[in-house]
Amino acid sequence: MSFRELRNFCEIMRSLGYPRIVSMENFRVPNFKLVADITYWLIKRFDPNADIPDSIAEERDRVEFIRAACQV
Repeated sequence: MSFRELRNFCEIMRSLGYPRIVSMENFRVPNFKLVADITYWLIKRFDPNADIPDSIAEERDRVEFIRAACQV
């Protein structure tokens, strides 16, 4: 993502009411935990009854999380 896209993303998350502070520094290195947290929050905000696994400790858990998020 470009600098402008990251800046806009951080501002949009702030305006949507995301409970954590998202800064551009969070994305200097890959940060799957933050991306998963944002994805989970957005899905739950869109559909509170969605069944999404919240465990991302292992690679297979991450794959299952992404698969479930895409199916929602």
